[in-house]
Amino acid sequence: MAHGTVHRLRHGYWPSDPRKIMQAWSRYKGRRSIVASSWFIRRVRPGGTVRHAGQDFTAPRLAARTGQMLAVARSTEGGLIAQTLELPAERIPLVPLAEMQPAAAPAIQPAQAQP
Repeated sequence: MAHGTVHRLRHGYWPSDPRKIMQAWSRYKGRRSIVASSWFIRRVRPGGTVRHAGQDFTAPRLAARTGQMLAVARSTEGGLIAQTLELPAERIPLVPLAEMQPAAAPAIQPAQAQP
């Protein structure tokens, strides 16, 4: 959009066909906007897990909320954050279930006989 057009808009001039201005505004918003994550409603499953995008997530305090509904969204760090629906709302960072489970211990090999 030209500088003169912006000046005329500031002073109250609005053209009879505003399509070009609306297209310019849409392009500007598209370049400058911040993409925010949508919130999804999820139920807390037994064991304190929440299934989102085909993966199970959990948090230490989530087992006490089995059966409750939570709002879930992506956090700025790329993980998930859950928010309770009742007031006062509480935000709980979620981690993938695989990260919360301890790594499997290596199998113990029987001692080999020494000659």
